[in-house]
Amino acid sequence: MQQRFRYLIPISSLLLLLFAATPAEACGCGAYIPREGEGTVVQERALVRWDGQTEDIVMALGVQGSTTEAAWIMPVPTEATVQLGEAKLFDTLQELTKPRVEYRYGLIPPSALAPGAALDGAVGGAAPVTLLRQQTLGPFEVSTLAATDATALSDWLAANGYTFPDDLDEVLQAYVEQEWFYIAARLTSGTNGQELNGELDPLWITFPSDELVYPMRATAMATGVMPVYLYVLTDHRVEKGQTFGDSRVSFADWVEPASLPADSLLAPFVDRKLFLTKFEERIWDPQSVNDDYRFSPAATDEIYHDVQIVYQYDIGGVPIILLVLGGACLVGLVVIVGAITLLVSWQRRRAAQTT
Repeated sequence: MQQRFRYLIPISSLLLLLFAATPAEACGCGAYIPREGEGTVVQERALVRWDGQTEDIVMALGVQGSTTEAAWIMPVPTEATVQLGEAKLFDTLQELTKPRVEYRYGLIPPSALAPGAALDGAVGGAAPVTLLRQQTLGPFEVSTLAATDATALSDWLAANGYTFPDDLDEVLQAYVEQEWFYIAARLTSGTNGQELNGELDPLWITFPSDELVYPMRATAMATGVMPVYLYVLTDHRVEKGQTFGDSRVSFADWVEPASLPADSLLAPFVDRKLFLTKFEERIWDPQSVNDDYRFSPAATDEIYHDVQIVYQYDIGGVPIILLVLGGACLVGLVVIVGAITLLVSWQRRRAAQTT
């Protein structure tokens, strides 16, 4: 794999969910804006795989609210293909990267726990907006676009039923200058007018890339705390050079086909031995985000697993503190009986000596 980790820009943070009929809710994707009613993103997860030539991004959102429609636009550096991902993929990833459990015995629960670790291309002369492809994927209506002008892109979106905050133009302009492409996705719950709630089917986006990219700048449009959860599959461990909040690595280890079940949902992504790094970041002030994540190869492929300490306070259903107290009482009783026995024996010997 080429070691060119120039950008890793969370598409989870740049996924701009549009339709500005109601105020935007803060989320890791930047802004989730329902068309009608209220809605918010309550969970966001992304898997990124890069082999030096092709990048795959699988993005899933958990939403909650009363809206029945929403949409987003997402920049990508080259023309992309889009398909539906497996709904349970992130359950598989969560299970794979869960903390190791260590059991310890204790008398009583700790009165105070130590603070946890910090979340430690358009061609000249072409039309300003070109519709490259339209498709329906489950609940999504997806359009792939090329644009050479941010205002023209904004006008196209508005003419096709998308509306969004005015300052989005500034975010899009940076990517227009880099000749990126755009995926506009409209999401509906179906024909029954059902509200958008729960985990949405993930979208799987694939595009050629000689650098690892994941858009982040639009996070500055959000108004609340932004959690980002990112799983990165590459030939070696990577590290993040920039952070906009509390950031940490919660998992780093090798994954290979032989270690996965035959029917694992990760199988399409793990075709050989790869390194999986899980990043968690909590961005307290979204307006501080003024750039994209930049990743580089780590110095070593050091393995790391979070550890969850589980305290046990009973043995066979009997509280350990009672066992300890009972043992202490028993020892004390033995000491007392021994002392009395010695005292009686001493008194008898003394009485025998005086007669």
